[in-house]
Amino acid sequence: MRKKMLGMLLCSVMAAGILTGCGGSDSSREEDADASNVEATEIPDNTVIGNADAKDAFVIWGWDDDIKKILDGTFKEDYPEEYKRIVFVNTEGSDYYQDKLDDILNNPNSSLYPDLMGLEVDYVLKYVKGDSLLPVDDLGIKQTDYADQYSYNVDLGMNREGKVKALFWQATPGCWQLRADFCKQYLGTDDPEVLQEDYFSSWDKILATAQKLNEDSSGKVKLLSGYTDVFRIFSNARKTGWYDSKDKGESQSIQIDDQMKRYMDVAKQMYEGELTFDTEQWSADWMANMVGDGRISNAALAYTGCPWFTYRSLGGDGKEQANPWVENTILVRGPQNFYWGGTGLAATVGCTDKGLAGKIMKYFTCEQESMMKISRMNSDFVNNKKVVKKLTNTAECDKLYPLAEQNFMEFYLPLAEGIDTSTVTAEDKDINDMWDAQVKEYVQGTKDEEKAMEDFKMAVHEKYEYLTVE
Repeated sequence: MRKKMLGMLLCSVMAAGILTGCGGSDSSREEDADASNVEATEIPDNTVIGNADAKDAFVIWGWDDDIKKILDGTFKEDYPEEYKRIVFVNTEGSDYYQDKLDDILNNPNSSLYPDLMGLEVDYVLKYVKGDSLLPVDDLGIKQTDYADQYSYNVDLGMNREGKVKALFWQATPGCWQLRADFCKQYLGTDDPEVLQEDYFSSWDKILATAQKLNEDSSGKVKLLSGYTDVFRIFSNARKTGWYDSKDKGESQSIQIDDQMKRYMDVAKQMYEGELTFDTEQWSADWMANMVGDGRISNAALAYTGCPWFTYRSLGGDGKEQANPWVENTILVRGPQNFYWGGTGLAATVGCTDKGLAGKIMKYFTCEQESMMKISRMNSDFVNNKKVVKKLTNTAECDKLYPLAEQNFMEFYLPLAEGIDTSTVTAEDKDINDMWDAQVKEYVQGTKDEEKAMEDFKMAVHEKYEYLTVE
């Protein structure tokens, strides 16, 4: 989750007034690709807050400042003495987090060796199934402590022997997030139920909606900024992962689920029909389309995301600017359930203070009082069913679009119950990137479907030799 990067770039886009150039009709697809490649190669230095050389230093690693915000906020208020010991290492981005983390885990004598670290869904199993983490029961955390968490998150932090090694503080059900003003203007309604049924309940309706928007706005308002926005919807709907993670055999075949083939088809239709602006997620053009006016500057009617995307990316960081999503956001389920991200906390085998590690993990992921405080501070849809249900009954729930009368927490509550992470594998982050590269070639016409899938399987096998090509 590159939320910090998004907030900074979104504010800079609005402040600089460069909306017309970003994502405009004269921006070529090649320029988008070049910008994406440049962005991917920039690897900043770590930001270290605190004295790692202190005798009682307790080091925590993350790829952005999400963990630190909670530590600096409610945790500091409740545990001021423990807070003074914390050293926070921010790698300033998720794309290279694993590489930096792996390097430091191989160097246990370093003063920056983590006691506690954040892990994202796409690669949490890589560490959970390895030997670098402690089971949470070694930290004094019992099963009864996390009994109210969503079961899918518990499963993500559990190894094959049934030992839980990571606990999550967020639940991340997904939905389609719509600009109400554009819905009213181009679709004739701002009623969430009508929008869901008439425009977003199937992929055929979604493609027809995209076509209507493109035609009626003369290409200035598209349904989505880019076709990659729907990747996770299809990925999460798979019946099988990239391989059978339940098979304990040494050699496993690479699999491509029918949902991923359907994704290729939908992406191709969106690209060839020019139904999106063909931007990459998190690129400057993608974010510029988030704040466009649909007249002078290009704009997207919808983004796909989860609770943290709703309150942070659309409604939070840019609130002090002229953010068109504030009190103008409608949520609809779309054609199928999905989720996006989530951060697990895990203690390393070299943790210098298991008691403090357990205290922090409980504070973030188990204790109702502290999780209520976290949600009230930053609107997190926390990983605790009882806390979320309490929050739905308070006046604190955001009204994202007052006329729609949607309760933020209440909307996401049933979607969180339906999350299935059984297809997640330890290698998902890298494999997803390889898949994206081949889908891009397919939709642009440089490869047919068979060749793209063949090259994908070979690329995966070359990186992970134990995953075989049939």
